[in-house]
Amino acid sequence: MTGHSDEILLRRLQLCRADIVASIAANPLPPSPRSLRALADLQLPIMAVESAIRDKSNPDFECEFLTDAAA
Repeated sequence: MTGHSDEILLRRLQLCRADIVASIAANPLPPSPRSLRALADLQLPIMAVESAIRDKSNPDFECEFLTDAAA
């Protein structure tokens, strides 16, 4: 069930990014530096969450993480 929930969350995050890009592209004016910065600020946490979900689904990740943490 968790894998299914993870896939749903990854899909929602992907759609969220697509919505942000579509909103910026729909504006006839080029994006301002402020909106590009806001996009970057949103992208980083979205990418971090996606990475954490993928790491969690990797069976070797927990072992590698605990080994590195113990070192």
